[in-house]
Amino acid sequence: MLDSLFDSAWMRWLDRQVPPSRTWFFAGPVALAAGAAASALALLAGWGLQRTDLLPLAAAAGLGTAAASALFAMLVAALVNKLRTLQQSMTVMATRDDLTGVLNRRQFTLLAEREWARCRRYEADGAVLLVDADHFRRINEQHGHAAGDALLREIVRVTGGLLRQADVLARADGEALVVLLPQTDPLGALDVAERIREHVAALRLDWQGTSVFTTVSVGVASMGALHTSLDALMLDAEHALGAAKAAGRNCVRAAPIQPRRSGEARPVISK
Repeated sequence: MLDSLFDSAWMRWLDRQVPPSRTWFFAGPVALAAGAAASALALLAGWGLQRTDLLPLAAAAGLGTAAASALFAMLVAALVNKLRTLQQSMTVMATRDDLTGVLNRRQFTLLAEREWARCRRYEADGAVLLVDADHFRRINEQHGHAAGDALLREIVRVTGGLLRQADVLARADGEALVVLLPQTDPLGALDVAERIREHVAALRLDWQGTSVFTTVSVGVASMGALHTSLDALMLDAEHALGAAKAAGRNCVRAAPIQPRRSGEARPVISK
């Protein structure tokens, strides 16, 4: 509802005129314009009166209207700013994961669908990583869920620090993260996955005098001709993640590399 309100033309104009730091700049011109109009109307209405009676009447009308208009304009500005803040908060709640602050699965899917469609259209490179913390239930049991949550936030921080601005990081579910790597070929995706694995393995969380740590398994899937949907690409990444878990965890595995639709050869990777 708030999105449709702010999308209206008049609300977009008002939003541009009333940034939070310029409320007085908005109220001032409104008050001056209203005061001048009220004074002019008072002069016209009292045209037959003596000047000594007319000028005080016009001045009183102008000042009174200006004060009332300034108050009204400031109330409107305050309302716009509150609506803006509320809209921003609701946007964050709708698109971000509460625990980690990264995108949630729903918002990731929206962005990934667009990128997948673009890659399909232009036969561009792209990849998806599934990053899953190993033996995370054991950490929750030994150190408590608060420690597990703190460690997951640290994993997110480390992972995000290794990504480009164009990359998309989200929480898939539980202790699993998903990463979208636009304009990244299969070898580049493997390199990113391996760096994430190495940095998380070196991570140590000081929790109540105890060092808490874990490793991650990473599944990699690169976009290819046989991926007819984003779901197909994600399924390949899940299979690769399963292979990494089966191989003993703390490792990276990639789904089989598919050719492009044009038939261009791609490197064969065994990781």
